[in-house]
Amino acid sequence: MNETARPISDGAEKELGQVYKLHTHGEVELVDYLGTDSSIASAARTSYQKSEGKTEEADRKLIKRLWHDRHTSPFEMVNLTFRIRLPIFVMRQHVRHRTASLNEWSFRYTKCPELFYAPSEDNVRTQSRTNKQMSGDALPADSALKAKNIIEATNKKAYATYQELLDIGVAREQARVVLPVSAYTQIVWSIDMRNLLHYFSLRLAEDAQPEIQDYAKIMADIVQKGWPMIWEAYSAPK
Repeated sequence: MNETARPISDGAEKELGQVYKLHTHGEVELVDYLGTDSSIASAARTSYQKSEGKTEEADRKLIKRLWHDRHTSPFEMVNLTFRIRLPIFVMRQHVRHRTASLNEWSFRYTKCPELFYAPSEDNVRTQSRTNKQMSGDALPADSALKAKNIIEATNKKAYATYQELLDIGVAREQARVVLPVSAYTQIVWSIDMRNLLHYFSLRLAEDAQPEIQDYAKIMADIVQKGWPMIWEAYSAPK
């Protein structure tokens, strides 16, 4: 590993390049980061010009107090960059968090690969009876299998149609109109810690769609390993 003068997190260093797989073809990988737990404490102490000689325990207490008191601007001094492969229907929820920066796979520039999401049989759900945007209980086994088969057949047919359009000379930017939101895309997504924690508060909530919860859980686990003081403060009882 190249030597660096910047602060590093041993936990985050171990996470760099680790590819976590989920669902049909999903992936989450931490590809870069800037800042550590102590970066937040140091930034906060700039307010009163006392940052030298502080212990790890002093940093821990300060970070807890900052989060508890909602003095969150120092948390913006830490930044994480992920590579994420996810279905387009999950991506549409993910990009609602407009405080992040991202670059996405272009299906104008490249051909869409044959990668599609389909739920497992035990993860096909009914519509909630009490919340118009949530799912409810698991569908009965026979109906779940039928639903899974329909989704997979639809994915296959859509890709065959896409390929047929390409074969007769249709431009990629137009041929893609037949692709369903189950198609996988890929992004590089960069976000500061303050806004990532806000993302967790929404996407780890019980009423969040389970598929995006699964992505949030992986990123939260990475934060817990790489920035344990921050995670401890975030997870503390309100």
